[in-house]
Amino acid sequence: MANAEECDDTAGSNDYPTSARVDYVIGCMASNGQTHEMMQKCSCSIDLIAKAIPYEEYVHISTLLSLQQMAAAGRNAMYKTSTWSQKAVAKLREVQADSTLHCF
Repeated sequence: MANAEECDDTAGSNDYPTSARVDYVIGCMASNGQTHEMMQKCSCSIDLIAKAIPYEEYVHISTLLSLQQMAAAGRNAMYKTSTWSQKAVAKLREVQADSTLHCF
């Protein structure tokens, strides 16, 4: 698990609004457990994501993920199959995997 200073050092990563951080932590805890320890690990994870991906890009990728979860029909299909959307989502997944190594 990452040390407290590494996760609490938000200098340069404060561009994420509190609501976005809380939303991420709630989703992470829903998937991994509703404990205080898991809250700390999930908070560490979003802190590391915020250091690696600017908030505007994070919103863009989150929107792509939402669109990819819809049934592929019409214009929506391009969000599942296009190379640019797959690369954007892969970037977030890679940063999440790194944050898992550091925080969990």
